[in-house]
Amino acid sequence: MHITTDDFGRIDITDVPLPDDVRDPSATYTYSGKVCVLYRSDADPFGEDWYHVAVVDDDGTNFRTIFSGRIPQHAKANGIRHMPFADNRRLLLGDYVLECTPDLDTCTRAELVPVEYPWGLEEDPLTSHHWSEIIVSPDNEHISWTTLRNDFGAVVGLGRLSRAEDGYVIEDPTIISTADALTPDPERDGYFLPQPVRGGEVKQFVRGGTAISAVGGTDGFLPDSVVQDLASEELLRVTKTPGYDETTIFSPDERLGLVMTSRASKRTNPAILGLVPRPHAILAGMDLAWAVYTYTVSGVRSFREGNVGPVLIDIEKSMNEPGYEGVPLNNPDESWVYCSPMSWNPSGRKTMWLEVLRGSERPGTYREMRVRVAHLLDHEPSAPVPTRPTPSSAPYSISGAAAEQTLKKASAPVSSGRIAGTHSGYLEFEREAGDLSQGRAAASKITYVDYSDDGRTFYQGFEQTRSSFVSDTVYQAELELTGEHPGEMRLRATWSGRQDGTRLLFDRDTDGQPKSHGFARYGGVQLNIEDLVE
Repeated sequence: MHITTDDFGRIDITDVPLPDDVRDPSATYTYSGKVCVLYRSDADPFGEDWYHVAVVDDDGTNFRTIFSGRIPQHAKANGIRHMPFADNRRLLLGDYVLECTPDLDTCTRAELVPVEYPWGLEEDPLTSHHWSEIIVSPDNEHISWTTLRNDFGAVVGLGRLSRAEDGYVIEDPTIISTADALTPDPERDGYFLPQPVRGGEVKQFVRGGTAISAVGGTDGFLPDSVVQDLASEELLRVTKTPGYDETTIFSPDERLGLVMTSRASKRTNPAILGLVPRPHAILAGMDLAWAVYTYTVSGVRSFREGNVGPVLIDIEKSMNEPGYEGVPLNNPDESWVYCSPMSWNPSGRKTMWLEVLRGSERPGTYREMRVRVAHLLDHEPSAPVPTRPTPSSAPYSISGAAAEQTLKKASAPVSSGRIAGTHSGYLEFEREAGDLSQGRAAASKITYVDYSDDGRTFYQGFEQTRSSFVSDTVYQAELELTGEHPGEMRLRATWSGRQDGTRLLFDRDTDGQPKSHGFARYGGVQLNIEDLVE
């Protein structure tokens, strides 16, 4: 596939040819510019955690398997990953490190070495996944990981991966995610002060290893890519489109990014939920994140028409230009759908991702996958960002006994209170925590009363969410913005339970209205829920 763009010039998109016996491949660029492929084979015992690791050039030549064997998946792991170290001798697989001698490119001996995670995460009944994402710093020492919990929460850890005699341990672990999103306002009884929401799904160390690209939220309702600094309090929103923006993987010079996003999938893009800006929108959006993900991402991969990118972006434009879209790199017929991981060749001129053929994942068979490379023929990258020591802790870290105490407590969000507008009014919130292990729904409601931070735009109305894995998840909004930037939401969106595919429901509800109906309007744009598919 060949495309020509205004921002990036000519782009050539091709597949990486792989041998015929490679099944269910996953691929990423290494620090030397080779492609590391994690794959299965028809000759393997199916369903018994048997894997192969190979290295190959991105034109398909010089394919060489360097490891074959069982990689036992832990009960609370999120699969197997293959994250290269900058030393080009090791791969972090999640619960193991694959050590290669003398290096990945010329490996003659590969050893699987276990990793022990701190704080007893695997045995903790509050843990649903002791890691869902893992990343390695270019300093070859530090790793960060996201732990998912049964209380709908997530914890992000940071620590130094240290080689012991019989395995790896994570030394000096700290929590770098927000534990309490609301703290009491000392000047007003019953009022609270919102705190920056750090954490989310970690995706890449950036700024030479002193910051992290993650899936999180700052001032948006839907997930966005953010950069979380480890040396300061800085938290920046990278993607600002109103749709679902998840992973951003930065190029070596950090001028460009490849984004997993719904923005090029008009029939499954949940932009209607993020079109109208709302203060502290994450209070209502957090409980809806899983439903939006399964509708927008996993549903599109398995049965629903659409795509989830990837989209090539200019980082500076994405952060500063309202409405910036970037360039979609997905196949126009959308039969192949993006899958993680994404990576960049160290030259900065090539970027790689995976795609799955929709509907090819069936019981007893391997998915049909392909490895895609986009070659930016006219792009002239700058020098790569140099590696810097990764801080062992951040100004907002929680460590030691405080970290252990934080992990022992189930999420108990402040059940009700108010947040004062900087200029006038207030918003009132009510929240109820859920529990995945017991099937208990989470719920939240925000009511705006003449709320304004800037004295130019004022909010009236409400939005509320009831979130459940096993029954309908419902979001409702009756919200009006008046003043300099008018807008409104008159909307109800209802998704079925996860076992039913998290489908957007349009049949009649008990009030005689469709379960999903209505619109959002802002900035001269109106989006209607009826334009989305099911």
